[in-house]
Amino acid sequence: MGSSNLKESFTHAIDGIIFSIIQERNLRIHFLIGFFVLLLSIFLPIDKNDFIWLFFSVFFVILSELINTLIENLLDFFIYEYHPVVKIIKDISSGIVLWSSLFSVVVGIAIFGHYLFSWNVTYAKFIGVIVLSFFPLITIFLGYKRWKKLLENNNKNNK
Repeated sequence: MGSSNLKESFTHAIDGIIFSIIQERNLRIHFLIGFFVLLLSIFLPIDKNDFIWLFFSVFFVILSELINTLIENLLDFFIYEYHPVVKIIKDISSGIVLWSSLFSVVVGIAIFGHYLFSWNVTYAKFIGVIVLSFFPLITIFLGYKRWKKLLENNNKNNK
């Protein structure tokens, strides 16, 4: 199963990424958005540090989506029928992608807002504070009943 040489290792890694791109619509969307973000950065006088943050943000979202795809495929391989714990794991995994995407949006607002609209970093700080503080509260408030029902079902199945 393992790779015997470096070329074979790279081939397996590329195959995994290609499979993920073919399988996952959201990964294709993230690659496309990332491409346009980095393409736009070429035409703006973005300094090295800002470019590194943009680059990191794009790669972070794609990495999160690849990990999400890995987790979903592993669970689907081992668990054939619906199970509430599997649902929770998959939901958390997709939540990681959402969270990394929100991080990238804040970084994008800070950098592109500055270079395109001469915005002060205060706009990005404000958005960041909203995302970090209000997003979890809003999602817990809106999803509390559904979340509570999932935990109750999980507890029944574990007994």
